[in-house]
Parts: sequence; C-alpha cells; structure tokens
Amino acid sequence: MQPELIIGSLLVTGLLGSLGHCSGMCGPLVIMVGTRLGDARWPARLGLYMLYHSGRVLIYMLLAALLGAFGNLLGAGSKMSPLGGWVSLVLGVGVIIFSLGYLGILPIERFMDSGVWLSRQMKQTLKRGRTSGMLLMGILNGLLPCGLVYSALLTAASLGSPAKAALGMGAFGLGTWPVLLMIGLGATSLSLSLRYRLARLAGLFILLVGVQLCLRGMASLGWIHHLHLAGWMLW
Repeated sequence: MQPELIIGSLLVTGLLGSLGHCSGMCGPLVIMVGTRLGDARWPARLGLYMLYHSGRVLIYMLLAALLGAFGNLLGAGSKMSPLGGWVSLVLGVGVIIFSLGYLGILPIERFMDSGVWLSRQMKQTLKRGRTSGMLLMGILNGLLPCGLVYSALLTAASLGSPAKAALGMGAFGLGTWPVLLMIGLGATSLSLSLRYRLARLAGLFILLVGVQLCLRGMASLGWIHHLHLAGWMLW
C-alpha cells in the first residue's frame, strides 16, 4: 500500500474512532476538562480545547516519529529487503493483535487498563492554570492506554521514516478533532448503539491495514507474490 493510502487510512480511522470509541471513552474526560474552563466565553473555550487536543496529537506524532526511526533503522524503509519484510510482518501482527483486542476478540483488557498512574496525574494537572494545564492534559491524554491508538502507531511506523510516521499519526489525531471538539463544546450526542457500530467499523478498518502489512512483509520475503493494481502496490 502506498504511503498516501496508509496516511489516508489513518485519517479515516481517527474519524471513525472518534465517532464511536473516543466519544464514549474520551468524551467524559473532555467534558471534565471543560469544567475547569469556568465561564470562559465561546471563542476562548474553543481555543483552549484546541490547545488540549494539540497536546494530544503532538504526543501521538512524537511517539510515531520514534517508532518510525526505529523501523527505518531496522530496514523497514526498504520495501524489498528481507529485513524490511520481517519488520513489516511484525508490525502487521502487532496491528492485528491490538485491533482484535480493541474489538474485544482478544483478552488484552488488563493491559489497556494500566493507565491508573496517568489518570492520577491528569487529576493533578486539572489544578494548573488554563493554558499550561490544558496543553499538559492533552499530552497525558495521548499517553493513556488505547488499543486503537496503539494500532495506529504501529501502522504509522510502517511508513518507514520518522517524518512520514509523524505525518501519519498526525492525520489520525486530526481525524479525531471534529467530534471531540463538538463534545467539549456540547454540540453533539451519539447513541450507544451508534457509537458501538462506528467503533467496530474503525477497528475493522485498522485490522485490514494490519493484514495488508503482513501480506506486504510476506511478499518481500518471497512467500507470496506482490499485488499491484493500476500502478499501485497493494502489498
């Protein structure tokens, strides 16, 4: 799959995930953050929420850049090398495992519930000033355990360079902005059944990307043939 398609897939996954999973899991946190804004007027409130989400996306991009640098060091940037094939295969398996856990198929909930310390730090951060507190809250939010985020990070790392990985994760984070901003501003409400369906759709979408990464790795190792479609290498 071309880098542009992977980045586009991450953007769509972020949007679907925010409509489903994030609105239910992060929505209450976003609303809690809003309680610290007091009687701030609408433009100021919007600016502070954007600062909050900027911190979240920035930590996503930093983590993706680190993983991308590691993947590039191991040879992931070389699509046809055996080492690059193994890296793609391992990343694809990781994406599949986290996406299956996110979908509730694999029992990795305990691992995902390991953010107690971060939750405690976030409560302390709420006592800080508005500007610095909102930015730090966003950064801590981005570090909370989340199967969908982990899947997206591994997918972004498969792009093979720090810059591309950061761009991919930035696209994922950007996709989550509209819904979470509207939740913070009190402009949206989704039913539980709709959130469930959209969350599952996001999980299935990123699962397909994981399968593609595995197929690309297997093709680079010579186990199967590469597949091209209209000049694009699907794997």
